[in-house]
Amino acid sequence: MSLPKQKVGTIEDIYDLADGERAELVDGKLFDIAPPTRTHQRIVLSLSRKIADYIDQNSGTRQ
Repeated sequence: MSLPKQKVGTIEDIYDLADGERAELVDGKLFDIAPPTRTHQRIVLSLSRKIADYIDQNSGTRQ
């Protein structure tokens, strides 16, 4: 008895997702991913601001 073959996901499967649907393709498998929370977005913004400030204060350049 053999195991049923699982469908291998492709980048086309990602492109075919409905608007607002999010997924990640890892080793041919599709994984649903949740949208980021407001807390997550606030943390990302805060970290980005701190990194940019550090670069500015240390004569670095941003790209």
